[in-house]
Amino acid sequence: MPNKKFELSPAVSILVAGVIIAGSIVLVNHRPADGANVAAAKAALPAPAKLDIRKPLATEHVIGSPSAPIVLVEYTDFQCPFCSMIHPTLKKIVGNSNGQIAWVLRHLPLTSIHPQAEPTALASECVAAQLGNEAFWKFTDEVFANQAKISPEFSAQVAAQLGADPAKFNKCVSSKQYQSVIDADSNEAISNGGNGTPFTVVLNTKTGKMVPISGALPEAQIMRAIESTK
Repeated sequence: MPNKKFELSPAVSILVAGVIIAGSIVLVNHRPADGANVAAAKAALPAPAKLDIRKPLATEHVIGSPSAPIVLVEYTDFQCPFCSMIHPTLKKIVGNSNGQIAWVLRHLPLTSIHPQAEPTALASECVAAQLGNEAFWKFTDEVFANQAKISPEFSAQVAAQLGADPAKFNKCVSSKQYQSVIDADSNEAISNGGNGTPFTVVLNTKTGKMVPISGALPEAQIMRAIESTK
């Protein structure tokens, strides 16, 4: 079964695909992005491909309306403590937005410092392939709520609890069926200025303005970044 995600509108897709190609502002606070060894992670990836902003995104893992005027594109690492910190903050912001903010999650596992990040990212894609977008987010919530337990065994346990077929899930993970998805997300983040995790791009689909933010920023600072795109 193909990986099920929500589809963004063509206008939103074109803008999101070109995140940070234009000039941008970086906001950082005392809770930094987890990425002191990003150079090593970058070296482990294929050479970054040029982004074609004319090519619409096919699909995304999304919370919120695909037609929302503000889109938060987050590149995350399941083993990153700062990613775990920002996760409930972004969920709260989207939940309180009355449909005005959508949240897209992509992958940036820092394999050189977080050995469980990529296997868990692959597991999340295998869950999505079987059970869809809602299950992907439930899996993500469970991992970040229980980050100390992160392991292939824990991923399989969560997948089974969500209703995934164990045999299909294990085959999907062991074959690294969605490695290309992980690599594409990671390449895109690094190619466009991501120097650690979490790396989030605030995109206003009406004005076209994009503001990248690094680290586990507090809600008020993220809201200021959102307002700055208007």
